[in-house]
Amino acid sequence: MQLHDHMKYVDMGCRMACIPRYQWKGRPTEIKLYASEQRIVFLLGTICQMVQIAGVLIYWYCNGRMATDTATFVAQLSEMCSSLTLLLVGFCNVCALTVNRNQIETLLEKLQEIYPGSKKNHYRCQHYFDLAMTIMRMEFLFYMVFYIYYNSAPVLLLLWEHVHEGYDLSFKTQTNTWFPWKVQGSAIGFIMAVLSITVGSFVGVGFSIVTQNLVCLFSFQLKLHYDGISSQLVSLDCRQPGAHQELRILIAYHCRILQLGDQVNNIMNFVFGSSLVGATIAICMSSVSILLLDFASACKYVSGLVAFVLYNFVICYMGTEVNSAMQLEDFMRYQDLVCQAAQLPRYWWNGRRSLEVKPNLAKRIIFWIGAVNLLYHNIGCVMFGYFVDGRTEDPLEYLGELASVASMLGFTIVGTLNLWKMLSLKSHFESILDEFEDLFHLTKQISYRTHRYHEEYTRHIRNAVVFHSSAVVYYNSLPIFLMIREHLSNSQQLSYRIQSSTWYPWQTKGSIPGFLAAVVCQIFSCQTNISVNMFMQFMVNFFGIQLEIHFDGLARQLETIDARHPHAKDRLKYLIVYHTKLLNLADRVNRCFNFTFLISLSVSMISTCFLAFSMTIFDFSTSLKHLLGIMLFITYNFLMCRSGTHLILKSGKVLPAAFYNNWYEGDLAYRRMLLILMMRATKPYMWRTYKLAPVSITTYMATLKFSYQMFTCVRSLK
Repeated sequence: MQLHDHMKYVDMGCRMACIPRYQWKGRPTEIKLYASEQRIVFLLGTICQMVQIAGVLIYWYCNGRMATDTATFVAQLSEMCSSLTLLLVGFCNVCALTVNRNQIETLLEKLQEIYPGSKKNHYRCQHYFDLAMTIMRMEFLFYMVFYIYYNSAPVLLLLWEHVHEGYDLSFKTQTNTWFPWKVQGSAIGFIMAVLSITVGSFVGVGFSIVTQNLVCLFSFQLKLHYDGISSQLVSLDCRQPGAHQELRILIAYHCRILQLGDQVNNIMNFVFGSSLVGATIAICMSSVSILLLDFASACKYVSGLVAFVLYNFVICYMGTEVNSAMQLEDFMRYQDLVCQAAQLPRYWWNGRRSLEVKPNLAKRIIFWIGAVNLLYHNIGCVMFGYFVDGRTEDPLEYLGELASVASMLGFTIVGTLNLWKMLSLKSHFESILDEFEDLFHLTKQISYRTHRYHEEYTRHIRNAVVFHSSAVVYYNSLPIFLMIREHLSNSQQLSYRIQSSTWYPWQTKGSIPGFLAAVVCQIFSCQTNISVNMFMQFMVNFFGIQLEIHFDGLARQLETIDARHPHAKDRLKYLIVYHTKLLNLADRVNRCFNFTFLISLSVSMISTCFLAFSMTIFDFSTSLKHLLGIMLFITYNFLMCRSGTHLILKSGKVLPAAFYNNWYEGDLAYRRMLLILMMRATKPYMWRTYKLAPVSITTYMATLKFSYQMFTCVRSLK
């Protein structure tokens, strides 16, 4: 792999901007086809951009500032400012990349010279290549969609007005721009105006893609080298004869990387400044335009607003990536996001980078509203189940209603008990986090694969967040959509069906205010319930992945220990203490989650059975809601049991790692010490539910099997 492989999307942006691709010594040359045509399109696009900038100002001076009422004047001003900043940022990118082209190619040549070869083990080239290419691909696809929508909207709008005879043709171009020819009422003038803006935006978007991809490329290249330097410094052994010379090389290497970083900053200074200033103005003015303009124009400015937010975010995110090092807090990102969603109290510990922020009165009120509604939801489900009419003609329908209430009650019981454990054990969890923070400093060593575990952990947590969020949106929007559908279909009787069967001390059937109040109460209850369950689930995964990192690092250090080394006994003594500390930490985590494991596994078995039975009784929309409930319970238990299984596998690596090193070359004291470690690691460590069932995939499959047996038993009662 070479630096040339990272240039795929940069080259595609260059082709779109009609400029030659960046070339440096050592890069394969490109056959230049249609070079003169590209130069003509580039010049034409640049001229169109300059004309469009002047045209936006002239149009506002001639038309926009003449508005009589305040709302129209503000709308015209905001529309002019958002369009103008979009054009100016694109033109600034054209100027910056054109003027600094030689410097960029020189910088790329220097990065090619120091690009690590395949035999250098301290560099994670493939990892950073995959990250950079993923971000560049997403940027390229987004800007292509934005470009197509932005330039096709005027033509599609004109066609729509032409098809519908009741509308006059508006001849509205992409932006309100003055042209030295007639546009309104002239098809030829309108086409020329649209083509002029399309050519200018083609070059401008191409340069924006190149700019962002270059920032992404430079950022990940610098991060690759900083990561490689830190890895080499960690593995540097000062006892080796050539350690002094190797350290001198690393110092010179670090100075060179700092100089390259300064060069990147100098080249992109103008881009950074124009982007931040322009994006700040454009985001403000585009938001005002969206609020004041018609729907079609608002949709156009929504796309521009999203483009500016993404453009600014990527640049700032790349800067953050360069100067940030992985911390324990990086594993708590989604836990903090879940806490913020329901205003749950966040966990704090010594060593956390972000400062502790006390929740204000509004946040505390939101939290208590959700907590009280969740607590009442349990009572409401019991009351509703008590009042269910058992005199129905179909006993299966009666059982289905009871099963639906019981499954929802199980879900709220799990959430309520998790909320209680989350608040009551907050100090215990924070003390455990303090100890993990102290241990996390060890993961800077080369024996630890922290980034690999972080990527795997983040991927699973992110998928769980997306799934839970989709389920919450469907669950809470279903009653409103059902009411709207029944109202539009001229139904004789509205059902007034809320999210779950719950009794409230006011009338919900036949009363719009009562129905809406019940829906809002259940929204708060569901938000708190899902957030608490996700938080406890993510905390299990968090502690599991931290223990996996340390058990894996311990095993890798045992594999590399040399029994012949004079300090081998001291090293082994340290690893024995380290192993003991990990086992004690794992036991503390297990004690904190004992109740969570028990309630989750036992309640989910019964609730999954009842939800499956309810699916066979009710209509499609209700069955789909119950299917989501089953998926939530299955996902909830699976992620916890998966963490337990991975912990068993990683802790099981300690014994073979201790056995397969050269212990036979050590003295008797070394062998006795190693024997103590091996006896302690004979059985892999596993979490247990009050020392009963292990938290593993085996237990998970047993719960699913028991749920299915219960389901078939209930279904047989016909």
